[in-house]
Amino acid sequence: MTGYFDLLILIACAVFYYRLGEQEFDLGGYLAGGSILLWAGGAMGLGWGIAGCLALQVAFFVAITGLKLWISERERKS
Repeated sequence: MTGYFDLLILIACAVFYYRLGEQEFDLGGYLAGGSILLWAGGAMGLGWGIAGCLALQVAFFVAITGLKLWISERERKS
Protein backbone atom coordinates (compact mmCIF):
# COMPACT_ATOMS: atom_id res chain seq x y z
CA MET A 1 0.00 0.00 0.00
CA THR A 2 1.53 3.21 -1.12
CA GLY A 3 -0.40 5.90 0.64
CA TYR A 4 -3.24 7.06 2.77
CA PHE A 5 -5.73 6.79 -0.08
CA ASP A 6 -5.05 3.04 -0.36
CA LEU A 7 -5.56 2.66 3.37
CA LEU A 8 -8.81 4.63 3.20
CA ILE A 9 -10.14 2.40 0.42
CA LEU A 10 -9.05 -0.72 2.35
CA ILE A 11 -10.96 0.43 5.43
CA ALA A 12 -14.01 1.36 3.35
CA CYS A 13 -14.06 -2.10 1.74
CA ALA A 14 -13.66 -3.80 5.12
CA VAL A 15 -16.54 -1.78 6.61
CA PHE A 16 -18.70 -2.54 3.56
CA TYR A 17 -18.09 -6.28 3.84
CA TYR A 18 -18.60 -6.21 7.61
CA ARG A 19 -22.00 -4.59 7.21
CA LEU A 20 -22.91 -6.92 4.33
CA GLY A 21 -21.90 -9.94 6.37
CA GLU A 22 -23.87 -8.84 9.41
CA GLN A 23 -27.02 -8.25 7.35
CA GLU A 24 -26.93 -11.33 5.16
CA PHE A 25 -25.01 -14.06 6.96
CA ASP A 26 -24.29 -12.94 10.54
CA LEU A 27 -20.62 -13.33 9.62
CA GLY A 28 -19.48 -9.72 9.42
CA GLY A 29 -16.05 -10.22 10.95
CA TYR A 30 -15.22 -13.10 8.65
CA LEU A 31 -16.16 -11.21 5.50
CA ALA A 32 -14.27 -8.10 6.64
CA GLY A 33 -11.24 -10.26 7.41
CA GLY A 34 -11.49 -11.91 4.02
CA SER A 35 -11.61 -8.51 2.38
CA ILE A 36 -8.50 -7.36 4.25
CA LEU A 37 -6.65 -10.58 3.40
CA LEU A 38 -7.54 -10.23 -0.27
CA TRP A 39 -6.33 -6.64 -0.30
CA ALA A 40 -3.09 -7.51 1.50
CA GLY A 41 -2.50 -10.49 -0.77
CA GLY A 42 -3.05 -8.41 -3.87
CA ALA A 43 -1.01 -5.43 -2.72
CA MET A 44 1.87 -7.13 -0.94
CA GLY A 45 1.83 -10.67 -2.28
CA LEU A 46 1.16 -9.97 -5.94
CA GLY A 47 2.39 -6.39 -6.08
CA TRP A 48 -0.84 -5.09 -7.57
CA GLY A 49 -1.86 -1.47 -7.30
CA ILE A 50 -5.15 -0.04 -6.21
CA ALA A 51 -6.94 -1.03 -9.43
CA GLY A 52 -5.98 -4.68 -9.02
CA CYS A 53 -6.99 -4.70 -5.38
CA LEU A 54 -10.35 -3.14 -6.21
CA ALA A 55 -10.83 -5.78 -8.90
CA LEU A 56 -10.25 -8.43 -6.23
CA GLN A 57 -12.88 -6.76 -4.05
CA VAL A 58 -15.38 -6.80 -6.92
CA ALA A 59 -14.62 -10.47 -7.56
CA PHE A 60 -15.15 -11.17 -3.85
CA PHE A 61 -18.52 -9.40 -3.99
CA VAL A 62 -19.57 -11.39 -7.08
CA ALA A 63 -18.57 -14.63 -5.34
CA ILE A 64 -20.55 -13.75 -2.22
CA THR A 65 -23.57 -12.79 -4.33
CA GLY A 66 -23.38 -16.05 -6.27
CA LEU A 67 -23.13 -18.01 -3.04
CA LYS A 68 -26.15 -16.20 -1.61
CA LEU A 69 -28.17 -16.90 -4.77
CA TRP A 70 -27.14 -20.56 -4.75
CA ILE A 71 -28.10 -20.97 -1.09
CA SER A 72 -31.49 -19.28 -1.56
CA GLU A 73 -32.20 -21.44 -4.63
CA ARG A 74 -31.40 -24.60 -2.66
CA GLU A 75 -33.63 -23.51 0.20
CA ARG A 76 -36.47 -22.75 -2.19
CA LYS A 77 -36.29 -26.24 -3.74
CA SER A 78 -36.26 -27.99 -0.35
